[in-house]
Amino acid sequence: MNLKYYPMKQVVNFFLILFLFVFIPFYAFPAGKKAIVGCHIVNPTGAPSLENAVIIIQDGKIIYVGKVGEVELPNDVEIIDASGKWVIPGLIDSHIHFFQSGGIYTRPDILNLTKYVPYEDELQKIKDELPRTFARYLRNGITSVVDMGGPFWNFEIRKQAEETLLAPRVAVAGPLISTYNPEALQSDDSPIIKVNSIDEAKALVKKQVEHNTDFIKIWYIVRSGQSPADNFELVKATAEEAHKYKKPVIIHATSLETAKAAIRAGADILAHSIYDQEVDDEFIQLCKKNKIIYSTTVIVTEGYLEALSGKVHLSPAEYALSDPYIASSLFDLKKLPKDAAPARSNEWIQKRKSRIAFAQKNIKKLQDAGIIIAANTDAGNIGTLPGPSIFREFDLLAEAGLTPRQIITAATLNNAKLMQRENELGSVEKGKLADLLILNTNPLLDILNTSDIYKVVKNGHVFSPEEIIPSSPEDIVQQQVNAYNGLDINAFMATYHSEIKIYNHPNTIIYDSPEKMRERYKALFENNPEQHCEIVERITIGNFVIDKEKVTGRANGKVVNAVAVYEVKDGLIYRVWFIK
Repeated sequence: MNLKYYPMKQVVNFFLILFLFVFIPFYAFPAGKKAIVGCHIVNPTGAPSLENAVIIIQDGKIIYVGKVGEVELPNDVEIIDASGKWVIPGLIDSHIHFFQSGGIYTRPDILNLTKYVPYEDELQKIKDELPRTFARYLRNGITSVVDMGGPFWNFEIRKQAEETLLAPRVAVAGPLISTYNPEALQSDDSPIIKVNSIDEAKALVKKQVEHNTDFIKIWYIVRSGQSPADNFELVKATAEEAHKYKKPVIIHATSLETAKAAIRAGADILAHSIYDQEVDDEFIQLCKKNKIIYSTTVIVTEGYLEALSGKVHLSPAEYALSDPYIASSLFDLKKLPKDAAPARSNEWIQKRKSRIAFAQKNIKKLQDAGIIIAANTDAGNIGTLPGPSIFREFDLLAEAGLTPRQIITAATLNNAKLMQRENELGSVEKGKLADLLILNTNPLLDILNTSDIYKVVKNGHVFSPEEIIPSSPEDIVQQQVNAYNGLDINAFMATYHSEIKIYNHPNTIIYDSPEKMRERYKALFENNPEQHCEIVERITIGNFVIDKEKVTGRANGKVVNAVAVYEVKDGLIYRVWFIK
């Protein structure tokens, strides 16, 4: 900007606007008065539900909830017509990790692919993409998250989220205080820090408290040849130190005996389901006596199972609502050399499936026993995609036997309790913060209707899903490639326009209807389970995406090289020209 060509008044105005919109956080601009009218309110267990309801919001808070006609709406209120819609509280994912992407390269301590993507590059990309990750959560109806442990830059992430309009509310823990040191994750700012003495543990608690941490997280790892007793005193002293500062204690403990020890050591929250055996009466009584909040995180086991075995099966929401480039990486084991990752035996696969079955059985048993269940995902781990993984978690909880209302309660009010903000969040009530989801379809009929979002309300600001993250032509084409690599004919066809036409360049028609395409590609997927499409090069010009593609893994052994020109119209692929 060359100031000599601008009058002083314009210069002053320019910098004033810059200051207002860049340096002052969005919460300095409270949302105006709004009324959501004609909706069905589905509240968590214990809170009243209403039909033909009106919700009045002012300055980011709910100031009235009642039936239409029982209150006269103010003249200056903005009306949001929600006739025939359903309203639930904003979803809360109370176990995520911002330092992980959900992609195949994000945990080198578990699968080391740093030869292909250096871990430093992965971390930098995660940092660069944070604004879109924030928006991704909001797009999926998640208005609050808890990062259950990461590097000290977690505290900067929390501040960044507070100053970003399109972001969930963020609570964080700092580095996990650990009984084990995963060397592949160590750096100048490590997400997991092994402590070798009680004094070291106390010092690390104090350091996190100085950053005003919301929680203290302990990674209670019992390795082969160890027992929970080996580090019990260290874990107990760490929890006691955290409680001195009035900080809730989250403990990672996934086996029954370790979880019992964690509760006796002072846990307030168990970070995961128990998956090694069925919980017993002693455990249930320990949970009740200590008012334990029990996290679910079933999806994280399923995500690792699928990604590491090379058998990725994304849900419709994951194809449509995840970051398509992170999702794409989950299929990369098909294109990498065979020795890039260890082969997974049938025994390994069955063991992981057993863990999922025990987790589901225990969640149902604890739900029936009255334990506080918090529905969450551990998003960021390999195969657990930030945002839409919550809907896969809901599906697994429904499979376990929880009702839609129980799942909604676990994902809203119970997660608000985990955050210690149940007086502000988690239900649709007067006086609470206006974090809401307006849904097109009834979530009590099918819990996956929670992904059928009409509007997201965060702090009184109302957003259409497409406002939060508009899908670019490149995104749509990448979703199509992901579905191709996932051999998912329904997700693949969902990216195509009803008037699709596909040509051999320049004008020889191959398919001129979705029905013909479906038939051809369904057979292609069934006959070539190992095929993989790699995008060698991509150019995007307006609504046109030009991909140089390489397809390997065909049953006939042939490698297919082609150029595909995609035209995107109305958010769907409208025309395709292949050049071979």
